[in-house]
Amino acid sequence: MKAGWVGFGLATALLGSGGEAAAQRAGESAVGAAGDAFGTNIGTEQVGLYSGTDTRGFSPTTAGNVRLDGMYIDAPLGISPRLVSGSQIRVGLTAQSYPFPAPTGIIDYALRPVGERPVQSLVLAVGPHAGYTIEYDAQLPIIPGHFGIAYGIFANRAEMQNDDTVSTAGLAIMPRWRPRAGLEIRPYYALHVKYNDKANPLVFVSGPVLPKKPTSRNISPKWTDNDTIFHDFGLQASAVLNRHWTLRGNFFGFTQDDEGPISDSFLNTGADGVALTRRFTNQRPFDYLSTSGEARLTGVFAGKDLRHTVHLAARARAIDRSYGGGAAASFANVPIGRDNAPAEPTWVYGPSVDDAVRQQSVGVSYALARRGLGEIGFGLQKVHYEKTLRPQAGGRSVTAESPLFWNAAVSLNISEKLAAYGAMTRGLEEAPLAPDVAANAQEAPPAIHTRQAEFGFRYIIRPRLRLVVGYFDIEKPYFALDAVRVWRELGIERHRGVETSLTGELAPGLNVVFGYVLQQPRVSGEAVRAGLIGADPVGQSRETARANVSYRLPRYESLSLESALIYNGGRPVSSRKFSELGNRQLRSKAIVGLEVGLRYRFDLDEHPATLRLQAQNFLNRNGWNPGTSGGMGMQPGRRFTATLTTDF
Repeated sequence: MKAGWVGFGLATALLGSGGEAAAQRAGESAVGAAGDAFGTNIGTEQVGLYSGTDTRGFSPTTAGNVRLDGMYIDAPLGISPRLVSGSQIRVGLTAQSYPFPAPTGIIDYALRPVGERPVQSLVLAVGPHAGYTIEYDAQLPIIPGHFGIAYGIFANRAEMQNDDTVSTAGLAIMPRWRPRAGLEIRPYYALHVKYNDKANPLVFVSGPVLPKKPTSRNISPKWTDNDTIFHDFGLQASAVLNRHWTLRGNFFGFTQDDEGPISDSFLNTGADGVALTRRFTNQRPFDYLSTSGEARLTGVFAGKDLRHTVHLAARARAIDRSYGGGAAASFANVPIGRDNAPAEPTWVYGPSVDDAVRQQSVGVSYALARRGLGEIGFGLQKVHYEKTLRPQAGGRSVTAESPLFWNAAVSLNISEKLAAYGAMTRGLEEAPLAPDVAANAQEAPPAIHTRQAEFGFRYIIRPRLRLVVGYFDIEKPYFALDAVRVWRELGIERHRGVETSLTGELAPGLNVVFGYVLQQPRVSGEAVRAGLIGADPVGQSRETARANVSYRLPRYESLSLESALIYNGGRPVSSRKFSELGNRQLRSKAIVGLEVGLRYRFDLDEHPATLRLQAQNFLNRNGWNPGTSGGMGMQPGRRFTATLTTDF
């Protein structure tokens, strides 16, 4: 059935293309587009410190802080790349103008535009290893100024390390209708299919010494493959009511039809690389349905020197999902990194749980800006949250609350070049799901209360070179695996740190996006005081740095040299403390990565084109990559990619 969906979707898009249109992509460059070093994604390129899965040590996507063109949506796995042209992480100064910010930061996607002339774009890529990518995007104005359409298709086979492949394919369509001046309506739909998604083995240590890292390859058996179908659909609308007031609305729907993922875990692994237990867990097939949206009325009242901005918003989401009942099979004394996979066992499932979330909120936000001086703003949100669990074995339980949250922010222009900012935010966010290795795998804890305070400054060194330095302090409940592998709240997690961003043109033709964060992630609470767990949260690094550099050769302006230097500090691999380490937790080693490449711009049959060659992990540095569950994955080795992009 799933293969049929893929064939039907791709055939429909190909037959409907007619050689007409698409969004311009040959000129895409994340380094050139980045306004700061906190996370910018343009097309297939990403630069900056943060992403939708890791911002200041937390995940905006997991927390539910996803936006589409600034409007709230619930997108638990992000948005199909065919629907959007890119994304931006909003923290620090970039979050100051948001009427309703979020403590964990925001990932804001941009829906693909529909221009006033037909354009088509084709992206062809090979690598890494046996991977490939084919992307086709189009935009077609059917009735100029009134009606147009954007659409796209793609097929991809990713292989970040040997024998670790996953294939995806899909399509998207995004009409745009402007029945009159000031009124725009944009429905959208995307089909995204993932298949042959083999489990990625995770290694859990038992003692104070890390096992030697095996060769970078996936040794999970073929029978762990999983297929999933995703649908993203919705509607954006905006109406200019008069010279002061604008009404915007957004509805977003997401569905996931999953065969049931299989995890592969090496538990209690010693320094000799032998796991006492290799455990496979096969989750039941499940469906996930989420609908969400926001309606926002915005008023702007501007005088000679003052500007007043008022936002009145209503948000809602509904989630229906099932989880639990996974079947497990275990094998004793298994070395990691070898082709020693057993035959697929007979799976015996347990009872599942139906999980429903209903959440509504209303909010008001006000900002006052004075020309040349700065801006001050505050907001209030009243939230009603209700979570209902219906286990197949057991009684129904309901968790409900109706808290009131607030936020405040101020920015001050000290001089033409120097600006300072500060903000405090309180919010309701989602806690991370229990990982598949947990005894309560895939369980979603009730929403949690989080808080953040931040302040910093921006200095314009020169018109095209900006420096931002900020301090942040984030606090939220800490979830991790306990001694019997139950995923539960074990304390309070607090991240305090300093982040630095330097972006712009250092010299003619030389552009840089440099980011560095030094933080102190700590856990407190009864479990820490009793010595049951250490004070360092699992999988959290104290230092992270990334520098992307692009240099356009002065005599050959069509040719650019590119590089990226990436540093990820060591991370705790489990919450246990060891006397052999001075009653400290075991940490992975820091990883330094280097990417090099070039970009060549030229005309292909009188159409703009770009050829990009990349070598990732050029130094072939190996290392363990711990996650927040305590499981360690393998850092992919050296790999190469060639990408050709053309507009026509």
